[in-house]
Amino acid sequence: MYVVTLLIFFIHIVAFIAGGANLVLMPIVGAKLPTATPEQRGLLFSIIEGFAKVGKYAFATLLVTGILTLWLKWNWVVPNGWFWLKMLGILGMIVFISLNEVNRKKAIAGDAEAGKRSKMFGQLTGVAFLVVVFSAVFAFN
Repeated sequence: MYVVTLLIFFIHIVAFIAGGANLVLMPIVGAKLPTATPEQRGLLFSIIEGFAKVGKYAFATLLVTGILTLWLKWNWVVPNGWFWLKMLGILGMIVFISLNEVNRKKAIAGDAEAGKRSKMFGQLTGVAFLVVVFSAVFAFN
C-alpha cells in the first residue's frame, strides 16, 4: 500500500505542475485578446481552449489524488490548521476558475471587456494558488 500511496502522490505532483503551468501561461495568452484581430482571436481562443482542458483535468486529478492521499497517508486525520487554510485556497481557486469559465464564454461571444476581467480572475486564481502552495508547505511538514 505504501507504493500505491507514493504513486498517487506522484500523480498529484504531476497534476500540480500541469495546473501551475496553466496558471502561468493562460494570463499571457489572455492578455493578447483585447488587441487581437479577429483572425488572431480565433487562434488565441484555440490555444486558450487547450490550456483550459489541461487545467480542468489537472484540477480534477488534484482533487481526487488529494482526497486519496488524505485517506491513504493520513487516515483522514487532518495534520493541522494549515490544512484548512489550504482547503480555503482550493475553494477560492474553484470559485475564480468557475467565474473565469463564465467570463471566457462571454469573451468568445464577443464581449471585449471579458479580456480585462479574465486578467483579474487569473490574478485572483494565482493568489489562491499561492495560498494553497504556502499552506501546504506548513500543513505537511
